[in-house]
Amino acid sequence: MAVSTDVRTELLHIDGAAFAENFAKRPLGVRHTLADHPLLTLDALAELADRLPPASIERHRADLDLMTPGGAPELEGPPSQSVREIDTGNTWMVLWYIEQDPEYKALLDACLDEVETFVGDRHGGMQYRRGYIFISAPNATTPVHFDPEQNLLLQIRGRKEMNLGRFANAADHQAELDRYFDGGHRNLDRMPDLEKRFVMDPNDGVYVYPFAPHWVQNGPKASVSLSITFRTAASLKSERIQHVNARLRRLHLAPKPPGVSHWRDEVKAVAFTTARRLSGHRGDTEHGDVDD
Repeated sequence: MAVSTDVRTELLHIDGAAFAENFAKRPLGVRHTLADHPLLTLDALAELADRLPPASIERHRADLDLMTPGGAPELEGPPSQSVREIDTGNTWMVLWYIEQDPEYKALLDACLDEVETFVGDRHGGMQYRRGYIFISAPNATTPVHFDPEQNLLLQIRGRKEMNLGRFANAADHQAELDRYFDGGHRNLDRMPDLEKRFVMDPNDGVYVYPFAPHWVQNGPKASVSLSITFRTAASLKSERIQHVNARLRRLHLAPKPPGVSHWRDEVKAVAFTTARRLSGHRGDTEHGDVDD
């Protein structure tokens, strides 16, 4: 597939040259036209929240510390109520896997079809499309964490300060990856240095590369953000290697991280895929598949 260098598309406005330069390495600001989309109003999201399975709803207090290792206790009650009371409540919530709903799957695919024109066959091409919606109270804090996906976070309602970090010592980042793949929470145990800050109003967005440390601070009004995500063949391979390394650590071995040894990486990736196929198990990370 050819890679586009156009700077403007129907739903998303992406600088193709900048996207190519930053892809999988650095964050990048983008623009979009979704702030007034009828599927992204609070009433529509409240109805979606009650349609989704309970396992696809995550809710906790909005006033968490920036460092909250291990996650936070879940809130209870009807999900739609949390959405409708987001302006006055103390709630942070996410609707996971919105593609389970046909209307939202169509919206997700429309957005990611446009992103795919910029990705092309880079890193093996786009795979595993997933969508999430973040709904959070005024002044809510999202603790420092990372996520495995390639992500475009699109601001729909309110103002959000998105902070992207990077560890000065690569060993610190690898230690957080090891902890995560050993079964730890996506919230980090240590604070990275600030790399770049994006202040996002409606129709602003940011591209976030896989496992980029980040933390979020809401403005004085409630916030809604749409997260459109995907993996690539290369990012999936890296995750599989990390999973194999976690198993090797349980055997008291000290495996090399991805990218250090090409032949070791190939052996681990094949071993992971073969083991999953033989067991008939479709594996996943905390919020996303890694199996074929």
